[in-house]
Amino acid sequence: MTLLGIYQALLVAGFQQAAQYRVQALLWMLFSIIRPIIFLAAWAAVAATQGGSVGGFTIGDFTTYYVCLTLVAHLTMSWNSHEFEFEVRMGRLSPKLLRPLHPLHYAVVDNLIFKLTTIVPLSLVLLGVVLTFGARFETQPYHLILFVPSVILAAALMFYVNWVIGTLAFWVTRMRTANTLFMRASFVFAGQIAPIALVPGWLQAMSYALPFWYMLGAPTEILRGSTTFEGSLLIIAAQAVWLGLSWVAFKFAWRAGLRQYAAVGA
Repeated sequence: MTLLGIYQALLVAGFQQAAQYRVQALLWMLFSIIRPIIFLAAWAAVAATQGGSVGGFTIGDFTTYYVCLTLVAHLTMSWNSHEFEFEVRMGRLSPKLLRPLHPLHYAVVDNLIFKLTTIVPLSLVLLGVVLTFGARFETQPYHLILFVPSVILAAALMFYVNWVIGTLAFWVTRMRTANTLFMRASFVFAGQIAPIALVPGWLQAMSYALPFWYMLGAPTEILRGSTTFEGSLLIIAAQAVWLGLSWVAFKFAWRAGLRQYAAVGA
């Protein structure tokens, strides 16, 4: 069977399983949008008290930003660094290693199924936010075209970085600290607190130098139309570089981790 045929079979089985947990998937989706909605409400309140804008961002601009950020966060989310620890600790990884398909492919399928089964209700919620707060999009056709490769690269980058973090489970018994550090760093540098244009200059420089912004903030800025054509291409190029580095890091960490895993009797 070809890899495409294997993916088709896994997707069919995955959708059948997801149909049994529709409410759970919907709840996870709703939980994921609580934080950006809270920040949107907070920034809208600040803008209202300062004459309608903060640093050039109106309430409509904040609405556009956080609506785009929520959509991007949904399309790029990955939870492998959390689940992989459980698989290693409970011995669920061992039978997967005996199969001809790399465990990474199962994670890809699970990731796709969750996003595909929850994108419609998420879109309806975001549409309600757009109508309630009055979003102001400046998106041009080229933004929509370039958003596609940008969000794909961002999703792949998030996926591989999560796997790199997840491989720490080969050496440690609990991943809570590593996962917390990653989430806090992403919270600060990816543009979740505020649009990157509103943070201090030194924080902007760090955000551009680290991979976190390229997972969330970069495709968000492209989608809302705040970047030029040339600037969008530079962002995509930077995302591709970070993706290549994360892939190399994953290959190295995976091979080293498997040697450690086998050394302890797996």
